[in-house]
Amino acid sequence: MAFNAMWKPGPEAAAGMHMNGSSSQPALVIYLDPDSLAIMPPRDQDEWPAFIRLMHELRDGATDVADHLRRAIEAPEEK
Repeated sequence: MAFNAMWKPGPEAAAGMHMNGSSSQPALVIYLDPDSLAIMPPRDQDEWPAFIRLMHELRDGATDVADHLRRAIEAPEEK
């Protein structure tokens, strides 16, 4: 199933781990101010290695975007 979405984060946007209910199931939650997105691991632990890989790819991708934006701020394009 394909899913595409685009949000513009508000000034209070944040992200972090959230424990879901009494099951102590962790989720990556992105609070976009005012919307939020939760990415929860599969229930089947056999699928966790692939989910862990995805979490690492999200981390690495976020670092790449942040580094790119930081470089753009530090060395604006010559016109």
